[in-house]
Amino acid sequence: MEYDKKFKALKDFFLISIYSAIVGMVAGIGAVLFRYLIGFFHNLFLFGKLSFIYDSNKHFTSPFGPWVILIVTLGMFIMGFIIEKYAPETKGHGVPEVIDAVLTNGGKIRQVVAIVKTIATAIGIGAGESAGREGPIVQIGASFGSTLGQLLNLNSRDTILLLAAGSAGGIAATFNAPIAGVLFAVELILPEFSSKNFIPLIISSTIATSIARIFLGVEPTFIVSGYNLVSPFEYSLYFLLGIIAGLIAILFIYTLAYMEKTFNKINLPKYTGTVIGGLSVGILGYLMLKFTGHYYIFGVGYSFITDILTGKHILFTVLLVLIFAKIFATSISLGSGGSGGILAPSLFIGAATGGAFGLIVHHLFPAITAPSAAYALIGMASVTAGTTGATLTTIVLTYELTRAYTVILPVMLGAVTSNFIVTFLYGYTMYTEPLWRKRKIIFHGRRYLDLLSMIFVKDAMISDGIGAISINMPAKIVKDLLKKYKISKLIVLNENREPVGLIRGVDITGGENKLVKDFYIPMDNKVSEYNTLLYAMYKMRDTKTDVLAVVDEKGRIVGVLPARLLRETYLSKRGDLI
Repeated sequence: MEYDKKFKALKDFFLISIYSAIVGMVAGIGAVLFRYLIGFFHNLFLFGKLSFIYDSNKHFTSPFGPWVILIVTLGMFIMGFIIEKYAPETKGHGVPEVIDAVLTNGGKIRQVVAIVKTIATAIGIGAGESAGREGPIVQIGASFGSTLGQLLNLNSRDTILLLAAGSAGGIAATFNAPIAGVLFAVELILPEFSSKNFIPLIISSTIATSIARIFLGVEPTFIVSGYNLVSPFEYSLYFLLGIIAGLIAILFIYTLAYMEKTFNKINLPKYTGTVIGGLSVGILGYLMLKFTGHYYIFGVGYSFITDILTGKHILFTVLLVLIFAKIFATSISLGSGGSGGILAPSLFIGAATGGAFGLIVHHLFPAITAPSAAYALIGMASVTAGTTGATLTTIVLTYELTRAYTVILPVMLGAVTSNFIVTFLYGYTMYTEPLWRKRKIIFHGRRYLDLLSMIFVKDAMISDGIGAISINMPAKIVKDLLKKYKISKLIVLNENREPVGLIRGVDITGGENKLVKDFYIPMDNKVSEYNTLLYAMYKMRDTKTDVLAVVDEKGRIVGVLPARLLRETYLSKRGDLI
């Protein structure tokens, strides 16, 4: 019996490794095709020619002059049309949707997502939308991993593992960063982690990177000079840069969320949101060209990062403008209904922030500070760590993007400081803010609690024979009900069937002829049926009660959640995933 159990475990592990290899192949090929597809639409829209050749690390100028404004608008309109018609869930930067699928849907993603995300985002970025390639590739790789798991009828745990393998392969192939791809999946995607899960992620990441290198080359994304720590004094400056980067990251997170909420609130006709976004980005990009000589904010922005990391002089005022211009351009591109990633824009914003900071400190302390380009590199890592919350991934990604190991200690200091500032002052990252705002899902990467974020209250509550009574009911009847059902408390409802508190048998003393409203304990002990069990658990702690009223969108009671059911549901689901 023990031998059979071990053999089955080995067989399952072997199969999941084979499946992960397939997912890695698709992620690698998908990343390459996606890159070429962006190049195709870039050349088609901005140069009017048919070609797949496009070097995102070099600046370009469209021959169409001011018409480029309408070209960007047209590209984003087509992107918005495709998204709204075929897969609205591909809207945005992709990673929160993948995390949402893991936490709430057993890792299931619709098959059409990969196709729509690829085509729509390639059109948007190719035409000049301000966004990154990595978010779509994560969603594309994750979508295929999820689809394969569903086709093979795998359980939730293995489907989620293949989804994570697709995410790891996508990041690895996009950035030529295999280690960062694995860490990305570990830090952000997997709800629970063990050494057994590590190998499929490595297999997928390795294969995806190998395929990408065959077609795209083995060189790092950015070639930089050999930066070094000039003096120990610089640690204090890098710490200060980390604080500034954290504040800039908060501004970026807040602005994107504000844009999304604004466009959703004004309830525009379909497809017109991306028209406004495209028009705004087009005008801003054209103004940048007129006043600085380059579009800068169009596309992924790698040409600017290459400039600043290779020591090309850029005016302090231009760097300062680029920080806020890129934040606005990316926020309105994605907030208006577009599709694209936020990692590349975060790197861009970080490079501008660090570069501007570096110009100041190098001017003040030229003998004991590195060139501004070194500060741009640390700024890239710091802002990205703050926006994503994936500190370890960002540190490794920065090294794999540049191979600049000599500044790894300042990179670590800046990234950790920025992440702390965002966590302490704001509490949400670019990936967790939409989860809370749209679905009320708390996700902080704490692996021992994450499973509770995967279950909604409606899946655990009691809806039949709700343990609730009217505030105007005679107290004597309450005592009879508590005794009959062998419970200690009941939910109290007002005239509109809205929960307003609790009543316990011990509270009714010498007042059997009075009403419930004379004895009940007022409290905010209600949760939405679409809150998670993790949220409900915190609610129980804060209200110091072991039973919650579950309400619908109108605030009326639809069920009751005792602590006992919360525990039983958690243990039941955990058994399914082990």
